[in-house]
Amino acid sequence: MSRSRKGSKKASRKSSASSKPSANRKPVELDAEQVSAAIAPIELPTDELERLAAAMSQRHANVMRVRRDRTDAFRISRSDADSHNQADVPWYPLALAIPDGFHASRSIDFAAGEFYLQDAGSLLALAAAQADTDSLSGQLVCDLCAAPGGKATGLLEAIGDDGFLLANEPIRSRVAPLAYNLSRTGSDRYAISSEDPDALAEKLPGVFDTILIDAPCSGQALLSRGRQSKGAVNESMVATNAARQQRILAAAHKLLRPGGTIVYSTCTFAVAENEDQVDWMIRELEMQPSPVSTLSDYQSPLADCGYRVWPHRDGCAGAFAARLTKPIAADPTEETAEFSEDPWLLRRGVLRSEQPLDSDCDELIQSVLGVSPSENATEDDSGFFRQRDWITEAFCKGAPEWVKQDWTIGPEVAHRTGQTWKPSHACALRQTNDPLTVNVVRIELNDAEAATFLAGGTVPTDQRGWLIVQHQGRPLGWAKADGRIGKNHLPTHARMQVAKNAVQEQST
Repeated sequence: MSRSRKGSKKASRKSSASSKPSANRKPVELDAEQVSAAIAPIELPTDELERLAAAMSQRHANVMRVRRDRTDAFRISRSDADSHNQADVPWYPLALAIPDGFHASRSIDFAAGEFYLQDAGSLLALAAAQADTDSLSGQLVCDLCAAPGGKATGLLEAIGDDGFLLANEPIRSRVAPLAYNLSRTGSDRYAISSEDPDALAEKLPGVFDTILIDAPCSGQALLSRGRQSKGAVNESMVATNAARQQRILAAAHKLLRPGGTIVYSTCTFAVAENEDQVDWMIRELEMQPSPVSTLSDYQSPLADCGYRVWPHRDGCAGAFAARLTKPIAADPTEETAEFSEDPWLLRRGVLRSEQPLDSDCDELIQSVLGVSPSENATEDDSGFFRQRDWITEAFCKGAPEWVKQDWTIGPEVAHRTGQTWKPSHACALRQTNDPLTVNVVRIELNDAEAATFLAGGTVPTDQRGWLIVQHQGRPLGWAKADGRIGKNHLPTHARMQVAKNAVQEQST
């Protein structure tokens, strides 16, 4: 992992544009006959097939999945949304429609990590995982195919202050946008890995309480965004993806503790990649269906624990999700992680650093954060530091013991450019009560100043040194001040031109 991180240094500083759909791609059109073949053996009336075919070629507006601690405030601040006849997402109450004319992705709230923009269909998996409730609180959760982070960030919020998330992304080039999106939540209760599911299952068998698999698929729901070709409905492509999905599901089953839950999702309509995979898990892996009562309106006609949302019915690109449980007595001889009988392995006294940090990095962390990585740990320490090449990471207190393995990546706190160590953007975005940043000097900006800062401008201040710039108490990034102005240290991918109506929205 350290080699891949070093090799992707430039990429990690670039925009996470892969998480934003391109508006220039032309939708792919299918006729009713092609759609009928794609969803077989599900049968729909001819007129409905025609509506589905038309809807599959239309782009659907994204929605805002609002941070759990901000949903009520958002409902109040956009109280005029009803005048635009905008509907929210009935299967996921934490998501809100974007009011007409509001440039959500160019707002200060977006920069502050208040919401994540995604297709409403992608929220079906989070609904099946019950991430909109407290069911995942305190759990050890794995998102097995996590990039770019739309579901991983929802899981990270749902586990609360006592849970822990492993966000695994097998494709290493997609790790950088995943890391950025996770940092936008303000939480440090996660680690990232870039392992093939089979390899990960060998490392952590029987560990996780819940595993979400947003599986690689034929992507038929992506036709409306021009992100897939007509080959998505080709039988050979569907069959190839189905075989790969079964391999991933088998690995997930091994990673799951007895009594744990698998949530399986795709962005395709093919039964072979959806309900047939549910049947396969029940038959071959001895999984048990675990229906979600709140999703009964979306139940698949072919699976008791499977759910579908459709473009022509539900105003989204479309998706499938299913929820199953691993029986406690499914395999009494099954291995668990070799570290301990308790896969959580909560550390009572966390390590500062097993290896000394670079002296310049150690000095930076002490001077900016008021924390000394080189000193011995105590019960009140904020976490475990680790340096590799050009970055320094800090894992949260209470993280599983296995985060110390060299295949994990932790929340970044500092990075090196040339020979100079600087605090990382992810560190600035930590929650204001985070023990690691609680001692950092902060400066508050008004709307206009925040818009200038987000565009890359300087900020007025009589302070000196590294400061966290914030708006309405929410961190935006770092500035380094000389007593007159604060020089902007926002990474390029975090900069934006705030839309005028977005600034006005903040002030209402």
